[in-house]
Amino acid sequence: MVATKKPKTAVASELLPEDYEMIERLGGTEHILKQFKEHDERRLRLEAMVPELTEKYPDHWVALTENGELLIVPTLADLRAKFEELNTRPGSNAIEFLDTDPTPWLL
Repeated sequence: MVATKKPKTAVASELLPEDYEMIERLGGTEHILKQFKEHDERRLRLEAMVPELTEKYPDHWVALTENGELLIVPTLADLRAKFEELNTRPGSNAIEFLDTDPTPWLL
């Protein structure tokens, strides 16, 4: 069966009591939204640098940390080690591979 009409009411999932507890443990809704916004800004900044960085550091991994530090390393293992050394929070870094021969998504 194929849906042919939009639902008449908005569809939203409801949060469970443990979801609210987790949100509070993470600093509350405002804090979480702020972190998402900051990560998005970091991602956009890194994305703007990719063409220049690819020329200088072909086929390397780069990351922009939440402290604004730009990391450039040859392997993913090296990047992981740098994250551990800097004690960065998981998921807080914008990461990109400077691929000189990217595979097209569509053939």
